[in-house]
Amino acid sequence: MNEIPGLTEAARKIRAKKILPSALLEQCVSRIEALDGMLNAFVTPLIEAARTEARTADREILAGRWRGPLHGIPVGIKDVIDVEGVATMAQSRQLEGYVPTKSAVVVRKLVEAGAIIVGKLTTHEFAFGTPTWGPPGPPARNPWNPDRFAGGSSSGAAVATATGMVLGAVGTDTAGSVRSPAALCGVAGLKPSQSRVDRRGVFPLSPSLDAVGAFGWTVEDCASVYRAMSSSAGSRRSSSEPFPALDTDLRGIRIGVIRHFFSKDAPISSDGITAIDEAIEVFRSRGCRIRNVALPPLEEWNAVGMILLLSEAFAFHEPWLRERIHLYGESLRDALLLGGLIDAADYVQANSKRLRLAEALDIVFKDNDILISAIQSGEAAPLESVEKWGFIEKPSYGIPFNVSDHPALSVCCGFGRQGLPLALQLVGRRNDEALLLRAGHAYECAAGWQEHRPAPRLPTAAVV
Repeated sequence: MNEIPGLTEAARKIRAKKILPSALLEQCVSRIEALDGMLNAFVTPLIEAARTEARTADREILAGRWRGPLHGIPVGIKDVIDVEGVATMAQSRQLEGYVPTKSAVVVRKLVEAGAIIVGKLTTHEFAFGTPTWGPPGPPARNPWNPDRFAGGSSSGAAVATATGMVLGAVGTDTAGSVRSPAALCGVAGLKPSQSRVDRRGVFPLSPSLDAVGAFGWTVEDCASVYRAMSSSAGSRRSSSEPFPALDTDLRGIRIGVIRHFFSKDAPISSDGITAIDEAIEVFRSRGCRIRNVALPPLEEWNAVGMILLLSEAFAFHEPWLRERIHLYGESLRDALLLGGLIDAADYVQANSKRLRLAEALDIVFKDNDILISAIQSGEAAPLESVEKWGFIEKPSYGIPFNVSDHPALSVCCGFGRQGLPLALQLVGRRNDEALLLRAGHAYECAAGWQEHRPAPRLPTAAVV
């Protein structure tokens, strides 16, 4: 579906006055109207407010007051992140009636950069658990096959970005909740280091692991969203400043492959291994040095991460569990109660182990610039098959880098036998998102997978 522009392409057209933000928004609205009834990406569309903001952006652009790559760009916000005057529901009855009076810092930064907030996007309940069909809404569905899982918990953000209902989105990631749906929906998803994006105004799941991340159809699109919302962003660019671009020169970059994570510790599909191996050869052809590296087994990372996550989630939710437990969905309720069984000694030992694991990863980074691993076990599973206790039964490929606080990026690396996206995970040094994004962008440019969009049927008038 090449007619849908990526964020970067749309931003260039806006700056050149070849398209106005209001026209771009209407094309996104057309896709929302055509697709969201089937895909459930949105919890709360904000179409009329977005139209008002888009008309303001039109006037600014026509007057030569371009703020930067997000000016006039339609974006979506995961519904655990506050937007002033708009209900935050977190897919839970616990928050019925809650309307924040102040936007989260990340939302304010995006608005300052000129982004048009199109709506609040579907999540799993309080960014955890599994898809549920009860109120306040049904789960998001995979845009490549609506019978398939879209990933979690930032599912709506990935679905809306993949289909062009928005051109960028913001989610949260505690154990892979940006990277996993990005992988299953074929988009780029970045989990930065924690200090990079302010979390004030975001409902926590596990404060020691939580990060706020970005989605884009391409890595370059994702980078624009990240730059606008990160701690180093916020200043307005002058209209004369060159459009930011990511370098594609990877000569001399040292890449370590954590092969045992996905071939031995928790084997992925044969299609997934083949796709990652082919991606590695692309990096090699770009002048990268490739070698396998060893870390503590994936099970150790997962055990530490889950003890921290469940303990901290229980601590946040304990008052509601005591007073109105009936308002939780079954999946989240039971996971939270499991966290209540973890004692202080377990939590302290997990934090001690966490430091040793992070140190092991830092040692590997002394001789490597980027690491490669898996992020999903293969193509998206049938939605109905997603298991309530799957997060315990199967280790997460994403959680190691929440435990260590290293930035990580999901990038599409092909398609499996059922025509659904496959992905690899790139990991960078702590707080070095720049090299990580550069590597992902260079791979995308060489591999060309982002030429393939999911192809829902749209009216001709809705096409950009």
